[in-house]
Order: sequence, then structure tokens, then C-alpha cells
Amino acid sequence: MADIWVTINNSLPVILLFIGLIIVYFIIREVRLMYTKTKMAQLDLEKEKLQLIKADMEQKGHPFFRVPPAKLEELKNLDEENTMLDTDIFAQQSAVEKRIQRLESKVKLTKLDHMVEKIKKEEERLG
Repeated sequence: MADIWVTINNSLPVILLFIGLIIVYFIIREVRLMYTKTKMAQLDLEKEKLQLIKADMEQKGHPFFRVPPAKLEELKNLDEENTMLDTDIFAQQSAVEKRIQRLESKVKLTKLDHMVEKIKKEEERLG
């Protein structure tokens, strides 16, 4: 009887540790399930919102306001002018960037030429 009691007393920490690990496992599992369920619920809600928006857009079928043809033509002209201006701006920015790059390259080349000349002079002086 004493041997059984000693065995139980010695194995009690191991049993408690094992039970504690099981409890921690279930807690972690529940937290993960809760997080997953929350994300799934959010995704389902977003899907429902998208379906409602799609159904609403299909139901309407026409824009909220009507634009007279004269105003529509004016808007088209403005859009074309903006496109042309954007193209011109892009072309000028590209030209400026290329010129800056060319200037930097020339300066770098000049510096390197001066360094080569200095090295040659130093080699002539030493050799």
C-alpha cells in the first residue's frame, strides 16, 4: 500500500503537467477557432455587401443624373485637353531627367579624366 502511495506522489507532478498541457492545447485551439470563425464571418459579410451593391447597380441600370449633350461634349473636350497636357508634361519631365542624367555622366567622366591625369603625373614623378 505504501508503494502505491509513493508511486502516486511521485507521478502526481507528471499527471498535473499532462493535464495542464491538455488544457493549454484546448485553450489555444479555441482561440484559433474563434479567430478563424471571426474572419470567416467578416468575409461572408463582405461577400453579402458586394452582392447587394451588385444587385443595386444592376437594378438601377441608368446613371443618377443626365448630362445634356452640350455639357457632355464639353467634358469630352476637357478630357482630351487634359490627356494632351499630361502627355506634354510627361515628355518634358522625361527630357529634363535625361538631360540631368547626361550632365551627371559628363561631370563624372570629367572627374575620372582628372583623376587619371593626376595618377599619370604621380606615376611619372615616382617612376
